[in-house]
Amino acid sequence: MKFLKIVLLVVLAVLAYGQSNSEIWLHIADKDWIAAYVATHGVQGLVLLFACAVIFTAIGAPRQLIAFTFGFTFGGLSGVLLALLCTILSAVLVYSLAQCLVKQALIRYFDRRYQRFREFVSVDPFSKVLLVRIFPVGSNVITNLLSGAVGVPFMAFVSASALGYLPQTIIFALAGSGFGSANQWQFIVSILLGIVSLVLTSHLYRQYKKQHSNIVTIGE
Repeated sequence: MKFLKIVLLVVLAVLAYGQSNSEIWLHIADKDWIAAYVATHGVQGLVLLFACAVIFTAIGAPRQLIAFTFGFTFGGLSGVLLALLCTILSAVLVYSLAQCLVKQALIRYFDRRYQRFREFVSVDPFSKVLLVRIFPVGSNVITNLLSGAVGVPFMAFVSASALGYLPQTIIFALAGSGFGSANQWQFIVSILLGIVSLVLTSHLYRQYKKQHSNIVTIGE
């Protein structure tokens, strides 16, 4: 598993270097330009866009923007699946970087936060990571870094991240796919899902507060 993580880091580093001068970086927030680019360049354009989006999200850019852009470009279902895969891969990239290469530096730099996070995820790491993902406060990148440094089990990290990312990914991808089209039902569904997500977040937070006197908030 560690070997595979290192291979992933190397591959993504090569992709990042190879696309460092790509015009995608200048227009990645422009949904109309991205849609035209993919339509013009086909599969190659899709692969390059996806690689740039993974790196873009890994360095802390808003994953909601990627979900909205992918929803607009590829439609509701495809946009959700591609945006979710992109966000998960970006999380795994940062997690692997922290675990394999910069763990000691992170422990020194985030000493207090590292200790608090380690205590936080020491029991039932899946539900703890899920809570951090679905609760709309905190830094996604720092959560990824600390999860790798602490050694949160890989499958618990990936599965909790995927489940936690899903509500907002659906909301923004459906909003993007319904933007400017005749089918407004997708936009309505995205709003309803947003309400459900907020209710679920509130419920998880109240349950956690009942069980623990202190909650760790992973923020900037």
